[in-house]
Amino acid sequence: MNSFTELRTAEIESILSKKGKLTREERIILEIKNNPGIRFRELMKSMKVANGVMSYYIQKLEKRGIIFTERKSGVSRLFTDNIDTSDMSLIKFLRTATPKKIMLVLLKDDKLTFKQITEKIQMSPSTTSFYLKKLVSSNIVCVLHGVNNKYTLENKKQISNLIVLYHPSIIDTASENLADIFS
Repeated sequence: MNSFTELRTAEIESILSKKGKLTREERIILEIKNNPGIRFRELMKSMKVANGVMSYYIQKLEKRGIIFTERKSGVSRLFTDNIDTSDMSLIKFLRTATPKKIMLVLLKDDKLTFKQITEKIQMSPSTTSFYLKKLVSSNIVCVLHGVNNKYTLENKKQISNLIVLYHPSIIDTASENLADIFS
């Protein structure tokens, strides 16, 4: 970690240790820290802040290097500076309902066939296939080729750690709307 990153992390840590009433900016930082990968609209809703006001604070925090925004396909996801880039992809998938279900099933039962995954997550084959392909192309799930292809997680420990670290927010507040398809 360089000194600039240490300074930003120290700033976040000072907010965490602060007693009493937090400013709106500090509450936004804490919300993003507790819910990495949160969407801009989700943050607006949870903070009960208007779009323009939230945009102001997000830009201010980005300029200071405390948070960063990943903008992709019309969806903005917010992260604090202490999130590893290797964790970002996993976090995004854990915040999306169907990929989250697939990863949780593969954590519980290793080496499942496509049919077993579809049955366990109770989704249509086309939906399962769509998200399984995304997980495979992101190197989160790997395919064990054989008579019946089986699927397994690439890094169970990393996924388990993220679930434990951010539980319940990542697991319980997964978005289940159509915009997930494009994130």
